[in-house]
Amino acid sequence: MKRGIIMSFAQGDRGLTLGLATVIGGLTLLAPTLASAATTPNTDSQSSSQASTPTEVTTRTATVSMPATAYYGTKGETYVLSGSNDQVKMRSNHNLKNYTKTTWTATAQTDITTPDGQTARYLYVKNAKNGANGWVLQSSLKAGRNYQVTATKKIKAKNYIKAKQFKKAKAPTQKIYQLSGKKSAMTWTKGKSLSKTKTYKATKKRMYYQKGKAYSYYYVTSGKTKGWVWHKDLKKGTYYDVAKHRTALKKKIKKYLTSVTKDKTAEVAYYNLTPVKGSKAAKAKHASLYKSGKLAVNSRGNHVTTSASTYKLYIAAYLMNLKKQHQFSWTKANRAGMTRMIVDSANDYPVSILNKYGRTNVNRWLASQGYYGTPFSSNRNTVTTANSLVKVLKDLQYGKKAFTNKKDRAFILSLMKRQVYRRGIPTGVTRANKGTVVRDKVGFLDDNNGDAGIVTMPNGQRYILVVLTWGHGQHGFTGFPRIANIAEHVQKIAY
Repeated sequence: MKRGIIMSFAQGDRGLTLGLATVIGGLTLLAPTLASAATTPNTDSQSSSQASTPTEVTTRTATVSMPATAYYGTKGETYVLSGSNDQVKMRSNHNLKNYTKTTWTATAQTDITTPDGQTARYLYVKNAKNGANGWVLQSSLKAGRNYQVTATKKIKAKNYIKAKQFKKAKAPTQKIYQLSGKKSAMTWTKGKSLSKTKTYKATKKRMYYQKGKAYSYYYVTSGKTKGWVWHKDLKKGTYYDVAKHRTALKKKIKKYLTSVTKDKTAEVAYYNLTPVKGSKAAKAKHASLYKSGKLAVNSRGNHVTTSASTYKLYIAAYLMNLKKQHQFSWTKANRAGMTRMIVDSANDYPVSILNKYGRTNVNRWLASQGYYGTPFSSNRNTVTTANSLVKVLKDLQYGKKAFTNKKDRAFILSLMKRQVYRRGIPTGVTRANKGTVVRDKVGFLDDNNGDAGIVTMPNGQRYILVVLTWGHGQHGFTGFPRIANIAEHVQKIAY
């Protein structure tokens, strides 16, 4: 009978286990397992017999040139690579967080594999600001230029003003900036706020890049101010100084009125009204120039002179006040009387009103309204001033004081539009602008010729004009051509 020993090795979670078996007569008898072997820890010599050792070195591919490409980034580092491609050493030399306002230009690439088997592409970059260079992980960068500008390009000179609303942008905006440095590494300095009261002339243009996005900038000048402005912060146009133009225009009107009254045989008062709502004038670019009353001017406007029939505007105002007090109504007779008084300038109706209510009472009420307080007397002609007639016409136009009733106002204005004596203001302003509408009340007595009206131009501009004249041998209507000439020139100057 043959005897033999079989040794078996089994490797498990707890280590190597040795088992013995005895072979007797073809039967295999297992011997007890050696417990000490089961607890023996694994060693490098034991494992090396089971698997190959992984690489512990960094490797890279050959350097490959690439077209110069702009990048920017804020996180990560650049490295210096040394050693052979099979055994690369990497040393950090720059931190991207220190180069947030600059551009990196990549000119070469390589793929680096680390000991753990991870492969990533690296780019060789050079900094535009100070020449710093190194290899950087491509995924740490974003493509695009940063804090760089193009060459300056001349453009056709155009005027701009500050935009009313600014659009949000990450680039320098809302100010006029100076640029310093080279095109590849530009710095913005000395930002100065744009003025809403200046005109900026743009003569040059260039593109600025920030985080890969292009922004267009204009080089502008305004007096001693000059610099670069983002184009969306500007709007085409020339600043219009309303106050300055208004002062100049008012001065020009005043100069003319002074010239036509210097011989002391006339007085003129002009008062601009707000343009008709929705009209061309109201929508005009500089409509605020004609804001109600801002151009008002007169020459000898407080001089007391014979009113002739212009006083009938006072009678109309007094009656509308009585109507508000329920002491007057539109009877057939009153409506007919008002029509004759305004359209035909007849005297019977206004005289009957003065006789009924008394001149003293009418004067007292007129004074309380801020008009000329003593126009009526039983022993002299009725008198007035141009400025006082402007006041009553202004109240009529805007529905103030006695003229608050819209229907009453509309009726009186319609009568004034129909009045038959059209050789004064209506003739003059029509010569200036065909289609101009006038609602007025004239007066003529001895050598006194006067006209007081509300003028509406075809474009919607409106104003009040009162011209009172005397002397020069006037009689009947001979003074009205003089009035027409004044009205024509006033409109041409003011509008």
